[in-house]
Amino acid sequence: MIWIDIATPKYAMFFIGMIESLEKRGYEVLVTTRYAPNYTEAKQILELHNIPHIVLGEYGGATLLEKFEARIFRQKEILDLFRNRGVPKVLICGAVVDSVQVAYGIGIPVVNIYDTPAFTRAGDDSCPTELTAVARLTLPFSRLFFYPFIFPKELMLRFALDENQIESYPFIDVALWINAIKKDSKNDFRIRYGLDTSKPTILVREEEYKAHYVKEQIPTIYEVIPLLKQSLDANIVIMPRYEKELLMRDFGAYATILEEKLKPEEFYPFLDLFIGGGGTMNLEAVCYGIPTISTRSIWLIHDQYLLSNDLMFWSQDAKAIVVIAKKMIGKRVDSKSYFVRGECNFNHIIHRIEKEILC
Repeated sequence: MIWIDIATPKYAMFFIGMIESLEKRGYEVLVTTRYAPNYTEAKQILELHNIPHIVLGEYGGATLLEKFEARIFRQKEILDLFRNRGVPKVLICGAVVDSVQVAYGIGIPVVNIYDTPAFTRAGDDSCPTELTAVARLTLPFSRLFFYPFIFPKELMLRFALDENQIESYPFIDVALWINAIKKDSKNDFRIRYGLDTSKPTILVREEEYKAHYVKEQIPTIYEVIPLLKQSLDANIVIMPRYEKELLMRDFGAYATILEEKLKPEEFYPFLDLFIGGGGTMNLEAVCYGIPTISTRSIWLIHDQYLLSNDLMFWSQDAKAIVVIAKKMIGKRVDSKSYFVRGECNFNHIIHRIEKEILC
């Protein structure tokens, strides 16, 4: 039995293809995730793609105390599951602290596939030195660790791993699912929400302000919404991160608030501009060719990569964002060659796991 633990929406999208590939090879795959009333997206994505899964624990909330309490509770639920189902042969995950530390503690080999190991600084192209907390708590426990080609190998070796334990793959994660999208009018979310399809559409996504690495909730993305309404004759749509009721109360007069999780093919093909406070959706939008403005309060290697290659804009000034929006709305971004530099699938990763762990 192969255990895949999925803690975030991004890794729900990422592992769908791997789950399908492993099952085609005849492996039994146990998929686990977490769920909370205000942290529903990972589970929703698995449900949208008909992936059987087990919910263990929930998102811990905004404080370190709450996160640690939730981790302990979830780890106990994982152990109880294994007492009933048996112990898996391997754990594969995107550096999930709960599952990695349980697996290592009870002797399950750990395979991490992860793309957020360190912070960087604006305009600094040198190897970053500020490691993320999740990376510190997970990557050193890896039997194997796979990472996107844009990361320097010397960064990965800082986690006390040998060169034979680490390997890059020739694509940025989001290309796995974004490059497969085909525009089809029957998927158009604008019709479902009664939006005017003759107008350009702007999607706004909040920052993941409850994440451990976000120090404060930056107001820029909320300040820009009424300004966009005043300045552009466009559909303005907000994709909530946590509490959609608050967004409806505060911004219902300016924008449409999405009420359910959508598949990427239901919205990306119908966007003319994306304004994002997070990481994965910024990457997805750029990969699809949508002009993208980041308001993110932190810098990771992906952000630096996009900005240094003029694939994305960044600002935390609401008025400046409106100026950029007016200039860039509807202009496509030619980004394909920056996201894929070789085979874009799981074949090699699975082969190496089979050879070194499952043999």
